[in-house]
Amino acid sequence: APVVEATSEGISMAADILRRGGLVAFPTETVYGLGAAVFNRHAVARIFEVKGRPADNPLIVHVSSRAMLDGVVRDVPDTAGHLMEAFWPGPLTLVLRRSRRVPSIVSAGLDTVAVRVPADPVALQLIRLTGQPIAAPSANRSGRPSPTTAEHVVRDLGSMVDLVIEGGPTQCGVESTVVDVTGAVPVLLRPGGISKEAIERVIGRSLSPAPASGPARSPGTKHQHYSPACRVIPVEPCGWAEALLRVRQAGGQIGVVARTTPELLRETVAYYRRIPGDETEYARHLFAAFREAEDAGVDVLLVETVQETGVGLAVMDRLRRAAAVEDVRIYPEEAIRGN
Repeated sequence: APVVEATSEGISMAADILRRGGLVAFPTETVYGLGAAVFNRHAVARIFEVKGRPADNPLIVHVSSRAMLDGVVRDVPDTAGHLMEAFWPGPLTLVLRRSRRVPSIVSAGLDTVAVRVPADPVALQLIRLTGQPIAAPSANRSGRPSPTTAEHVVRDLGSMVDLVIEGGPTQCGVESTVVDVTGAVPVLLRPGGISKEAIERVIGRSLSPAPASGPARSPGTKHQHYSPACRVIPVEPCGWAEALLRVRQAGGQIGVVARTTPELLRETVAYYRRIPGDETEYARHLFAAFREAEDAGVDVLLVETVQETGVGLAVMDRLRRAAAVEDVRIYPEEAIRGN
C-alpha cells in the first residue's frame, strides 16, 4: 500500500480516497485504524473482507465532534453527555442507539452503534476533510496484535489498503475503553485507554460488568484477539523461575516481555524486552513487543502480568485474549506444549 506522511496534502489525499469509497489506514492515539466512509456500505464491507473479520464483530465509528453525532445516533442520554464532556476527544467509545442512516453492517446488525472522537490530530483532520464519520477497527488482520506503527499495517494488510498515513508510533498502545450507555446502568464492555476508575468518578456509580453471553455489542470481546504467531503465556512477577523451568523442559525458542525480570535472563532467551515504568508505559509497547518476538522466531512468549487497576485492566484483558485463557497463573507443562 502507498504510504504518505501526515501532512495536509497527505491527509487531503486520504480524505479523497475515503469519499470515493476506498480504505485508508490512519493513526489514532490508541492504535492504527482501517477506515471507510461510514455511510458507504460497500466500503464498510471491504473492511471486513480485508481484515478477515467476523461479520458479528461491530465496528467503531469515529466522529470529529458532538455535532457529527446527529447522523449516527438517535439520542444522547445524560450519562453519555457527561462522559463526552470528560473524555472526548480521547480513547473512550460509547455504545448508543444507532441512527437508521448508519448501515447495519457497521453494527453487526445490532440496533446500537459504538462511537468516539479520537484525540489524534491526524485522525480528527481526516474525519473533518472527509466530511462524514469514519468506521474504523484496528488496521490488522483479524486476531493479530493491533498495529501501533504504520509499518505494522503495511506488513499485515499490504496492497489491500488504498493508502496508509504515517503518523509515528501511537501513544496509548491499547484500544479505547468501550462503555454501553443505552441502559439504566452503564456497562463496561471493554477496558482500554481510559480507566474504569476514572469513568466511575464521572458518573458517580460503579460500571456493570459485560454480560458473559449474547451478541457482541463491542469490538474485541467475542473472538480470540491480539495474538502473535507464537504461544503467549502470562507469568506473575513472582513466577519467573518456575515458568522458565517448565518452558525449557518443553523445548523451543523462548521470548520474555517483562517489567521486573532480572537482567540475567537476557542471555538465556531468544528474545528479551524489558518495559520499565508503569502500566501505561507497558500498554504502549506491548503489541509492538509481540511483533518483535515473532520476528525473532520465538515459539513461546512469556509475558509478565500487571495489577488490574487503571490501564492495567486493559493490559490484562489483552493478555488473556492473546493467550486465549481465562486465568493468568502458571500453566502446567501440557498447556505450555499447546496440547
